[in-house]
Amino acid sequence: MNTPLMPRYETGRVTTPISDSDWQRHKACTYQDWKLFTSEDGADQEIAKGICNSRCTVRLQCLQYALDNREAGGVFGGTTPNDREELLGRKRIRPAGGNPEPMWRQILRVPERRSKLIDLREHGWEPGRIATVLHTNVQTINRALRVLDEEAKALDAASEAVAS
Repeated sequence: MNTPLMPRYETGRVTTPISDSDWQRHKACTYQDWKLFTSEDGADQEIAKGICNSRCTVRLQCLQYALDNREAGGVFGGTTPNDREELLGRKRIRPAGGNPEPMWRQILRVPERRSKLIDLREHGWEPGRIATVLHTNVQTINRALRVLDEEAKALDAASEAVAS
């Protein structure tokens, strides 16, 4: 299958096209200190974003890669993980400890979101449709549903133990 060629932009003009499968060879970060691009420090992230935004000719392909693969860390395509969450229409909640709380845990912890998930499931909605309503992805919904099932089994087991 032929991959479509993406135009390569360089200082505002189109130059040699780069195939979708070949874009990583043209990253501006290739010869940079990778610690800048994986750091959780805000100052390092700003430097990395600056390199992406000012020097990288494949920034959009890199961003698309990060969004497609749900990259949870690092700077990709001039964006931080929080920037990408906002692009996807989700806002991550950062607890006091610093690390973002997983989206499935947020859904189960926030009463309105939890009840919405349970209600939609009881009405026979598929995980993909639920994900759209809750502004997340199918994997997150499947994880939340598994945890709900585990909680229900534990509650049933506890009820049976009390009854006997």
